[in-house]
Amino acid sequence: MMNLIKKNSVEVWYLLVIVVGYTVSSSFAVPLGIADSKIFSVPYRMLVFFFSLYIIYRNFSFQKLKNIAVISISFFWLLYFVKNYISFSTDAYDPIFSQTFLEIYIRIILIAWIPSVALLFINYRNVDLSQVAKGFFYTLLLMLSLNFIYALVMPHGLSRRFIFSIYYISYGHLGTSMALLSLFYLLFKSHKIPLYLLIGGFILGISTVVIAGARSPFLAIMVVIPYLLMIKKNIKLFAIFLSLLAVAIMGIYYFGKNDQYEMMFVDRTYNWLFKGDNSLRTPLFERSIEIFNANPLFGGRTHYEDGMYPHNLFLELLMATGLLGFVIYLLKFIPVFKNLQKFTFKISNYYHILFFTIFLQYLVLSFTSYALYSVPEFLYFSSIIIGISLNRINEETESNDGRRNSSGNN
Repeated sequence: MMNLIKKNSVEVWYLLVIVVGYTVSSSFAVPLGIADSKIFSVPYRMLVFFFSLYIIYRNFSFQKLKNIAVISISFFWLLYFVKNYISFSTDAYDPIFSQTFLEIYIRIILIAWIPSVALLFINYRNVDLSQVAKGFFYTLLLMLSLNFIYALVMPHGLSRRFIFSIYYISYGHLGTSMALLSLFYLLFKSHKIPLYLLIGGFILGISTVVIAGARSPFLAIMVVIPYLLMIKKNIKLFAIFLSLLAVAIMGIYYFGKNDQYEMMFVDRTYNWLFKGDNSLRTPLFERSIEIFNANPLFGGRTHYEDGMYPHNLFLELLMATGLLGFVIYLLKFIPVFKNLQKFTFKISNYYHILFFTIFLQYLVLSFTSYALYSVPEFLYFSSIIIGISLNRINEETESNDGRRNSSGNN
C-alpha cells in the first residue's frame, strides 16, 4: 500500500480525490442507516479544501497569479460572494431559505473558489493522467457494482439511488461517466483495461442512467458520444451509434405512449422529447431574464424568493451578476478556446480527450440543473481542462522563444 502511495505524485492523488472522492463519500450513509449524509460529505469537502490549499502552496508562483484563468475565477467568485451578500441583505427571501445563507457563503469559498484555483496551479505535464484515468474507471466501476449488489441483496435497497445519498440527477451522471469512460478505453486505449470490464462498465453505466430516471444524463450521452466518434474518425461506428439512438428513441416513444408500462426514465424522456415538457423550467428561465433585464450590467438578486435558481448556467450568470459577471466568468475559458484544435484535430495526448469528454458531460448538466456553486463536477473538470490548455500554451511559448521558460510570452 505504501509503495502504491509513493508511486504516484501528490497531484495524482489530489486529482483522484477530486474526481471520485465524493462518489465514495456519498456511499456510506445509506447502507449504515444514517439519515444525515453531511456526516460524510462535510469531512470530504474539508479534505478537498485543505488539500487544495496545499496544492496551491506546493505549486505556487507569482507568475501563475497573473494568469487570465486564475484572475477570472478569483474575481468572479469574489463578485458572486459580494452579490450574494447584497442580495441576502436587501432582497426578500423565505425564512426557511434564509437559514442557508451561511452555508452558501461557505460553499462558494470551500467548494467552488479554492479548489477551482488549485487545479489551475498543477503542472499537468508532470502528472500521469493515465493513472488518474485508471483510478477513475476502477473506482466508479467498483462503486456502481457494489451499488447494484446492495440493491439486489437488501430488501430496502430497491430505490433510485441505492447506496448513494445524492440527488437522482447526479446519480444518473455517474452512469454517464461510467459509460463514457468505458467507451473512451474501448475506442482509444483498449489494451489498458480488460475488454470484459470495459463492456461490463458500459452496460453498467447505461443501466444506471436508465434507473436514475433523469434526462440530462441521457442528453449528455447524445451530445458527447458523437464527439468521441468524431475523434475516432470511424463512419461505421457513427452509423451504429445513430442507429442505436434511433432505436432507443423509438422504444421510448412506444413505451411512453403505453399507459400500462411505467418507468420513470421512459415517462420523463417521452414527455421531454415528444411533449416539450421541461419540468417547469420555462417559468424559471423567464423570471431570470426579467431580473437580468432590470439591471443588465450588474444583474439583480442571486436567488428567487424560495431559494430556487434558473437551472441554467448562462441564465444564472446573467441574472445574478449581469454582463459584468458573465464576461468575467467566460474569460477563464480563453486558454481552452486557444487550444480547441488540440482537443479535436491535433491530438497529442488522448487522456486530455478523456477529461474534455467528462467536462462536456457536466457542461450539459450545467445547462439543465443546479446552481452555480452546487455543481462542483463542472467547476473542477473545467479547471482541469483549462489547466491542461495553459500547460500547452506554455509549451508553445517555450518552444518559440527557445528558452524553455514558461514565463516567456504567456
